[in-house]
Amino acid sequence: MEISIKGVRKEFGSVAALRGVDLDIASGELVALLGPSGSGKTTLLRLIAGLEYPEGGQILFGGEDASLLPVKNRNVGFVFQHYALFRHMTVADNISFGLRVRSARRRPAREAIDARVRELLSLVQLPDIGERYPHQLSGGQRQRVALARAMAIDPAVLLLDEPFGALDAQVRKDLRRWLRELHAETRHTTVFVTHDQEEALELADRVVVMNHGVIEQSGRPEELYRHPSSAFVFGFLGSANIFPARVSAGAVHLEGMERPFAPAPAGQPDGRYRLFVRPHDLRPTDQPGLGFVGVVQEARFLEGIHRIAIAITGRRDPVELHLPAHETPPAAGSRIHLASERFGLFAA
Repeated sequence: MEISIKGVRKEFGSVAALRGVDLDIASGELVALLGPSGSGKTTLLRLIAGLEYPEGGQILFGGEDASLLPVKNRNVGFVFQHYALFRHMTVADNISFGLRVRSARRRPAREAIDARVRELLSLVQLPDIGERYPHQLSGGQRQRVALARAMAIDPAVLLLDEPFGALDAQVRKDLRRWLRELHAETRHTTVFVTHDQEEALELADRVVVMNHGVIEQSGRPEELYRHPSSAFVFGFLGSANIFPARVSAGAVHLEGMERPFAPAPAGQPDGRYRLFVRPHDLRPTDQPGLGFVGVVQEARFLEGIHRIAIAITGRRDPVELHLPAHETPPAAGSRIHLASERFGLFAA
């Protein structure tokens, strides 16, 4: 099922939650809606689900206008952050609930429902827990059961709202890997909301970055990370050192620095900018005439990376440098000369 969102607007009182959003989602695609709190990502998900209705624009399912269809007529599966399982029901009854409450004409036979439950429990790798109750499960198991329940009705679209937000870090990592494998097997059109950039970049075929009710940029994870189109996207995805800068005479100059930082990109107009450079794109150099010199404050080793804080004259916050584990980090108190060929310039 492909989804097409055209000029969708949504207000809550005087607050504009969505400001004319356009987005096409291909059939079988796994799309992450990523952004800070208040960016509009959850509102957009609820509009797709039919839990909210737009003030303007259209939401098309397979080319058919579903903008005002009630949720029960949209054939969507929804997975909430806090599972929303029925505590008084067994796992098997939770999973089969959506099938059992159908009208008599559409309800499968009991044997077919039981077979579907067994199939889904096997699919989510929990084949032997059908008779347990939610309170007897771990958080990761509950989330898998919630996903199985959403898939029981064979939805055209699967929607997940912060699906791993209530779980600890290691369980989240395990479930992300599992969900990616599950999606490769089932190929549901899937949209999930998250504020966790690592989660979005690892899981999604495509990431949609939202801010203040609009889409800032949409693309494949590596494309967004390497080629952010705005200062917001550059700063939101991954770590970045940010400098006030100016371009003049074909060179980029950081404010307060004597030597130029780097040659200006071809065609870059003169003027004032904000320069963004990722910690792993800064490199120690002995090339004269470019970059800047600082003093190493400290070096920490975390997740296979040396994370080095560098003090720069006239700058309050230290510059962050990342070096791979196999390199020897500079000693605290030593001077270091840094430069970079990869950075972003955005109008100040």
